[in-house]
Amino acid sequence: MTRSSLLRAHIEDTLALIADGEAQLRHQAAVPCVDVATELFLQWEDWYRPNDEAFARAFAPADAATLRAFHDVFLTVRSHCMHRALPIAELVQTTAWKRYSGAARTALGMLRSALAAA
Repeated sequence: MTRSSLLRAHIEDTLALIADGEAQLRHQAAVPCVDVATELFLQWEDWYRPNDEAFARAFAPADAATLRAFHDVFLTVRSHCMHRALPIAELVQTTAWKRYSGAARTALGMLRSALAAA
């Protein structure tokens, strides 16, 4: 697997987990010592590197624009949620988290549609 394809897979996996509240709750139950909300923010920060050469090879310009739009939502939600320190079971019920999950579902759907059309 190339660095670009690995990066794309990590970004898609992260978006899929952000998009799935039930999966977040299952993950929290399986690993109670981890703060899943914080982990999801950190994972996105780890993988979203739009200035990286591998990123440019992994994502067409339209895909990069999709991810940039999601990143804008991420920044807003992170600034709102990181200070609240709510457990994931409560956080998934907030308007901000629902916006975050919805934006991830949208981005993931657009990425997968673009890939299928290619």
